[in-house]
Amino acid sequence: MIVQLTTPLLELWRIDGQFSNQPHTHEAEYQITVPLQGNCHFKLEHKEFSLGSGRALVQHPGERHSFEADSLSGLIIIKIRQEAWRGSESAPGFARGVRQSFDSLQLSGYYRTWIDALMRSDPCDRLIREQTEAQVIAYLSAMMTGNTMSASLSERTTNIGKDRYLDQVLDYIHSHFRETVSIDAMAGIAAQSRYHFIRSFKAATGDTPYHYVLKLRMKEAMRLLRTTRASVTDIALSLGYSSTSPFYRAFAGIYGVRPEQCRGESGQVH
Repeated sequence: MIVQLTTPLLELWRIDGQFSNQPHTHEAEYQITVPLQGNCHFKLEHKEFSLGSGRALVQHPGERHSFEADSLSGLIIIKIRQEAWRGSESAPGFARGVRQSFDSLQLSGYYRTWIDALMRSDPCDRLIREQTEAQVIAYLSAMMTGNTMSASLSERTTNIGKDRYLDQVLDYIHSHFRETVSIDAMAGIAAQSRYHFIRSFKAATGDTPYHYVLKLRMKEAMRLLRTTRASVTDIALSLGYSSTSPFYRAFAGIYGVRPEQCRGESGQVH
């Protein structure tokens, strides 16, 4: 079984079972391959590797590589474009070959979180895409530099003082949450890199930027459902969704019911 999702900066792969590919290169991408179980055999340029669970293999742009996995194997592959490290405070100096051990259970959990966020969101939602990219990159930066204590920074809060730019960021969000908003725009207002901004925003508000915006959108959706006769489709489109499917998922995720259940019979508001 193969699961694969792509964003502008990343490719996330999960491969379970027998698999092999032909020698190839990626001209502008790093590739981090982490076996989770089973036997995986790699060829990188003129060297061969047999890796156990949690041992990462790093391929640099332009390096010729291939691998074979047996029927009991499972592995995660993350491809990162070179430009992903621009603006990162902790861009790793990736060494070639085996570099750092990974906690397989931890990585599997993060992978499910990343994939779920991307699959359940609106494909046109730039904010969740950028936030997930930043979380993946922050995690890998910590792991590949051996800083395992920092590996969860993308998922937990930090103790910081009051950020003097936070009010400006919140003003921006409350004025633009119905539109396409981006991590880069908010980080620019906060005068921080996208990686530090996500951590400091969550420390200050208790939510990631995406979930803060999501809650505002769903609160406005509930208001419109209860006070207007606008259709669910019109409400979804007015809040920046490209279709109703991701809107329904988001609404049910916040309120536990379908939007129509927040109205009385025959579409009347209550």
